[in-house]
Amino acid sequence: MKFPLWGIVAVSTLIPVGAVTAKPVDCAACHADRHKELAGSVHSTLHCQECHGGSDSYVVEGELPKSDGGAKFDHGSSFKGHVERRDIPQLCGECHTDVARMNPYGLRTDQLAAYWTSAHGKALKEKGETRVAVCTDCHGDHAIQRPSEPTSKTNPLNVPDTCGHCHADAKLMSEFKIPSEIVAEYRQSVHGELLLQKHDRGAPTCATCHGNHAATPPGFANVGSVCGQCHQHAATNFAKSIHADREGFHGCVQCHGGGPDAHFHKIEKITEPAAELVQDYARLVTDQRYPPSPSEVAARLHATPKQIVQRALPGCSECHDSLEKDESLQKFFHLLDTITDGERKYVGTAEHLNRVGRGILLVDSQRFRLEEATTHLIALAPLQHTLDQEALTKKLGEMNAVCDEVDGDLVQLEKGLQLRTQALAPIWAFVLIFVALLYTKYKRLRKEYVATAPGKEH
Repeated sequence: MKFPLWGIVAVSTLIPVGAVTAKPVDCAACHADRHKELAGSVHSTLHCQECHGGSDSYVVEGELPKSDGGAKFDHGSSFKGHVERRDIPQLCGECHTDVARMNPYGLRTDQLAAYWTSAHGKALKEKGETRVAVCTDCHGDHAIQRPSEPTSKTNPLNVPDTCGHCHADAKLMSEFKIPSEIVAEYRQSVHGELLLQKHDRGAPTCATCHGNHAATPPGFANVGSVCGQCHQHAATNFAKSIHADREGFHGCVQCHGGGPDAHFHKIEKITEPAAELVQDYARLVTDQRYPPSPSEVAARLHATPKQIVQRALPGCSECHDSLEKDESLQKFFHLLDTITDGERKYVGTAEHLNRVGRGILLVDSQRFRLEEATTHLIALAPLQHTLDQEALTKKLGEMNAVCDEVDGDLVQLEKGLQLRTQALAPIWAFVLIFVALLYTKYKRLRKEYVATAPGKEH
């Protein structure tokens, strides 16, 4: 199609020289990275304006502004801009305290109230301390992920790093008089090893003991209650001990917390699982050419408890005399020896059962009976917290009775097999003699009745 010259001239007079056509844009046009993070987060249905204010779109002339400090333009009077740290909890709380809005997602609406009760929230609200943790420090800002996502900052495997971002910072923690070693201690603890090395997501993280939004360190007075959430039997038995109401006693962490030079986060276990005890004993038996002595078994199975107790002794000495003189400490070590005797009895029976089970004998009923002994062995660990030698000896007797019964059954099975083997010997001898006689008869008959072919005579 051809335009008349006068039409072109008329249109050109309407466009000023040097003018640039205006175009409508949204936030993503300038903030592409942030928009991408938000689109992949749990807040993907939210709009930028819900947190930052401003308009849904803008009319921009010329080149697009840049979010990295380049060209700027007026976002309008409703634009809030960057959210200050002190305002973040309240901003997040506008949605997260709304029951109607959170109910479809099954999310709690008391987390903001819980946050204000925490050491973080109190410092922010009462002292205006903005270096404390706020929502975005633990959850992220635009790229917020569900805790089940591997990249989420609140995924159990990532929680030590999330908390450690501040709590492992020696300079920052020194200003608040908080030891920065606690994160490293946790990583070396039995809980840290389970979580970070074995990827057991059921292992305690920082939030398990200290809480998440209401993060407040548990005072020593209720440490037992915190540990008792998982270790119920140990907590119940400890409540019966002489130390339960003792002023100045630090509860579970007194013995399990890594010693007086630690900060009660390097939690150590004293008793190994039954399966690990059996494996250790099996390796000990395999490594040696002679039956291991009780002391060798104790050194292999129960070495760690003695070491842990030795580390805890400086704390014990605040009330007790030296190890050699204090009668109570001697009784305690005797208590540990009692448990060691029980472990030695159990692993000996378990090894006997496994050895017999590798042959042709069926030991299902004996293996089932040993499970009862395993139950008694497991019960010894929490029961020791009572410091009651009589109760421990009674439980040990119950376990020994089961082990003796299983060992007795196994011995009878082995004797029965030996007798059956011996009974077969005459039968096999008769069979061999009978076969030899038949062969002799065969050779004689062949010589008498089978003609030799010509040319084959010898």
